Amino acid sequence: MANRQKNKILHRMLHRASYWLLGIPLRLKIMGMVLGIIFLFAVTSLYLIYGTLLRNMHDLLEKEGHSIAMELAHQAPDYLLINDLYGLTENLKNTVRNRPDLRYVVISDRAGQVVAHTFGGGFPRELLQFYRLHSEPTTEMSLRLIPTTEGMVWETGTPIMQGDEGRVRVGVRENAFRQQINQFLHNFVWNSLWVVLVGLLLSVYLTWLITRPINSLLTATRAVNEGDYRITLEKSTSDEVGALTRAFNDMVKQLALAEENRREKEKIRRDFLQKVIAGQEGERKRIARELHDQTGQTLASIMVELKMLENSAKEEEIKRRIVSLKQAITTEMSALHNLAVTLRPSVLDDMGLAPALEVFVNDTRRRHQLPVQLTMVGFGQQRPDSATETCVYRIVQEAVLNAIRHARANEIKVLLERQQNQIRGVVEDDGQGFNPEIITSTDRLGLYGMMERAQLLNGTLHIDSEPGQGTMVVFALPLMPGQTAIQPTEQTND
Repeated sequence: MANRQKNKILHRMLHRASYWLLGIPLRLKIMGMVLGIIFLFAVTSLYLIYGTLLRNMHDLLEKEGHSIAMELAHQAPDYLLINDLYGLTENLKNTVRNRPDLRYVVISDRAGQVVAHTFGGGFPRELLQFYRLHSEPTTEMSLRLIPTTEGMVWETGTPIMQGDEGRVRVGVRENAFRQQINQFLHNFVWNSLWVVLVGLLLSVYLTWLITRPINSLLTATRAVNEGDYRITLEKSTSDEVGALTRAFNDMVKQLALAEENRREKEKIRRDFLQKVIAGQEGERKRIARELHDQTGQTLASIMVELKMLENSAKEEEIKRRIVSLKQAITTEMSALHNLAVTLRPSVLDDMGLAPALEVFVNDTRRRHQLPVQLTMVGFGQQRPDSATETCVYRIVQEAVLNAIRHARANEIKVLLERQQNQIRGVVEDDGQGFNPEIITSTDRLGLYGMMERAQLLNGTLHIDSEPGQGTMVVFALPLMPGQTAIQPTEQTND
């Protein structure tokens, strides 16, 4: 339980540290990374170089002490055999003077007593005491490190004539080597500081090169977020940032195009909505006018006839007026029926698309005395969804009525085909036609209505027409899943 709690705390601390690091500006991240790499390289190099120099110094001191000790061990017997201690001492002093790193030379006999040395003011007591406390083999070469007030001394001991004539001790000091190493390290540190300074300047320049296009991208992104798509960034590099800049420019162009299309569609939809509202108001006015002019007058006439019938005493006059009232009521009922069918045919809801179109075509032939041919293929027992039926019916209705009212057609052909996943339709007339480019500028609501109905159901509608060449309306609407035909049948109504 305690380990789990510790792991949670550690994970939380790492998460906070990562979040803090990610929140540091990019400029500081790059500068910190460059300076960190330079500092790490300098410290690692300093550590490795210092260790290498120390090992080399130790090897040099050991070799120098060994070389001098061996040389003096070969020279000492010549003086010891004739007991020429003065000559031996002078030889030792000359050796010390000729070698700056050599601090002292001590020659002792087989009993360990000092017989010659190079100390001018007498043999140091501390060194003599050190010899007494730290004995060494008399017949073997030895190396030991002695701390002194002048620094560390590397002392090499070598037997004279295999220890029969005593022992030579040579003390080599490391101060000179230490000074050289310290001077080298001092120069290395200063050079490293200069490298850090140059690296800092280079990192500042590098961060400026990297962050300048990124800051430009950030500024441009904020401008695009506010709706300004006129910005085009200049490509300053050919690396990944340059590729990002090109991608950003392409994205802004696409956004500008999409915004332009959106505004155009918004304008079209706004105009269409205004025309829809105006059309609704016009339709209401027409219905109100028909109800007032036709139905109201007919009902008023019926009231007059009833009043006269009430005051009439002759049987023949009563019968004649009853017949007149029946005719007026029949005519008015037919007008109301036609008005209701125009607004929303009940057969479309009760029986479906195919019967509703047949009723519409038959009524159109009868009212306008115009040949309208209706051909339907693939409509079986299963009906499409209500929205698709209404859309197809309104498109066909509007296309046929436009052909009669505006194109002055002499013949109209309607073809509907139900396929596996869609309904395709064609309404063709031989009227006077028009230029399809005027659709965007015309104020006819029917053309917009057909297009909008098809688009609302993810369908397509295309109008192909030329002046004097008739008009063809082609549309296709997708069927909802599960609304495929059971058995394809063909119905033709001429």
